[in-house]
Amino acid sequence: MSNFLSLCAADAVKVDGNWGTVWSTVVTGISVVFLILAILVFLLWLMGKIFSTVAKSAEKKKAAAAEAAAKTVTETAAPVPAPEEYEEEDDTEIIAVISAAIAAYGEAEGKRYNITSVKKRDRGARSPWSMAGISDNTRGF
Repeated sequence: MSNFLSLCAADAVKVDGNWGTVWSTVVTGISVVFLILAILVFLLWLMGKIFSTVAKSAEKKKAAAAEAAAKTVTETAAPVPAPEEYEEEDDTEIIAVISAAIAAYGEAEGKRYNITSVKKRDRGARSPWSMAGISDNTRGF
């Protein structure tokens, strides 16, 4: 094994005056590497310019569409009252319809369901389904 390693080392060091070939190979290799790096830098720069141009044009289109929509809405629609200006609705009809639907559903199953209370819910509060979805989607992996 030691003879093999000594022969490999002797052959690797022995150049026999061909230093010109060695240096030309080294310079060619380094030149190719840097040329490819320069090409990659140019391509990445070009892609950045293209994507920024596309993004700017998309923003301009979106702004123009929003401006046109706002213009048509202000010209054709009556002013929408603020949420505080809504009158309280009489919910007795809605409660009666929901009660009838629950009673019909109970009859179909052979059971009797009773509505014990009806409470107004804060419009800003989230429903239990919404909270379950949020907690499921924001849970750690």
